[in-house]
Amino acid sequence: MPYPIQISSEIIQKWQEIVDLLAEIMHVPSALIMKVEPPNIRVFVSSESEGNPYEPNEAASLNTGLYCETVMKTRKPLLVPDALRDEEWKSNPDIKLGMISYLGFPISWPDGEIFGTICVLDNKRNEYSELYRKLLLQWRDVLQADLRSIAALQGEIEEREAKIRRLVDANIIGVLISDLEGQIIEANDAFLDMVGYTRDDVASGRLSWTEMTPAEWQTASERAAAQVRATGACQAFEKEYFRKDGSRVPVLVGAAAVGRTQSEGIAFVLDQTERKRAETEARESERRYREVQMELAHANRVATMGQLAASIAHDVNQPIAAAFTNAQAALRWLGTQPPDLKEVRQALGRIVKDTNRAGDVIGRIRDLIKKAPPRKDSLDINETIRDVIVLTYSEAVKHGVSAQTQFAEGLPLIQGDRIQLQQVILNLTINAIEAMSRVGEGPRRLLISTGKDGQDGVLVAMQDSGPGLTPANHEHLFEAFYTTKPSGLGMGLPICRSIIEAHGGRLWATENIPRGAVFQFTVPTRPDSAS
Repeated sequence: MPYPIQISSEIIQKWQEIVDLLAEIMHVPSALIMKVEPPNIRVFVSSESEGNPYEPNEAASLNTGLYCETVMKTRKPLLVPDALRDEEWKSNPDIKLGMISYLGFPISWPDGEIFGTICVLDNKRNEYSELYRKLLLQWRDVLQADLRSIAALQGEIEEREAKIRRLVDANIIGVLISDLEGQIIEANDAFLDMVGYTRDDVASGRLSWTEMTPAEWQTASERAAAQVRATGACQAFEKEYFRKDGSRVPVLVGAAAVGRTQSEGIAFVLDQTERKRAETEARESERRYREVQMELAHANRVATMGQLAASIAHDVNQPIAAAFTNAQAALRWLGTQPPDLKEVRQALGRIVKDTNRAGDVIGRIRDLIKKAPPRKDSLDINETIRDVIVLTYSEAVKHGVSAQTQFAEGLPLIQGDRIQLQQVILNLTINAIEAMSRVGEGPRRLLISTGKDGQDGVLVAMQDSGPGLTPANHEHLFEAFYTTKPSGLGMGLPICRSIIEAHGGRLWATENIPRGAVFQFTVPTRPDSAS
């Protein structure tokens, strides 16, 4: 049986140069490389020398007494100086072509399988000197070295093909082989199950991945095919296939060219259905989580405003009472004879100022307790804090707390939702006031300060002189439903942390020296640094 390995055109060209050189150096009309292909022996390479009767690819039957046939049978060199004078070779078919002398060596594959012979023939008696014999032997060794390289390369190719075949047969992922026009030549069960086709559909020759590709994915697929033609492979990319029933399957595809001419491609196809479903479920879960979080945050704001109800009522009643007093005064000035219009104008001006004060308080309250989707606005952190301080001023005074601010100037604008950030400031402020209200002796001070956080953010710190943090509550401070307040729900600080983290910042607490606690948070200035 012939050895099932193809010899490349580059090797054949090299061997052609060898036989041409042999014929020239040894001054013979014919130098050949013969290849056994039972039941024939074929002229594999023939010298292009003058008088050579052997044509490339010319074949002769075995068992006819050819010189080369004997070399292959015995696997030994053969020298025939003059066949016409040798009874054993008188009937040799090569004599009919005028070749009466012969020198040849066997050529073998690395495993010992016979490939053929390398030989020279002459139309006259030729003893072929020892130097010529060594020369022919050296070239034979070169040919066998080439065969070793070819066999090694073939072994590597077969090993790679075996690995690919194992992968195809394992059906871990979908695998298809197609020509570069898109016709699917072969596919494994995993791919066929993925797209709902059968082996009969493949055998029909009408199954094409181009026709299975929806229009919106054609450009990406054509780009990948062009990349395979140009470089031999393409990067994995996402697309969809039409299934046989018309539905679609999302996939991840990678491809490479195969074959000696790279006229075919092998594609590895991973079904993305479960991943896409999981992503959809995750997005829906995230959406529901955000909705619940917004509901909790809104409830927390409403509860906090409820705590401030008395203080807010005072803040609203003050300007209303003042407006009422000024209105009475205006009426009195109008009742005098003659009316004192100057005093009336001043009283009316004070009424306008007082009603604006009341309107501002009510507006801030309405903003804080209303439901609204999150926004990303450019905010001045100092102004954002000042709005909250106005709302909590009366509560601080009621509990004997001295609230002070230390705002850095020239801070960059931050990106965030004003209402959510004010909720954080409001919660931390109320927590600090309540903590200090439990302190029997010593000053009750709250310092709210701002500053830069590195190159791309601002830092807000709130220092109080309350009882401080114990190791036990410090560890669980931001856990949901953990609280140190008798009537607390334990949701304020977890909500604050989630708001700050959603803005791309962080919230933490430390001890204040010599007494109290410090709550600090950062907010980035760039939108792309927020999650």
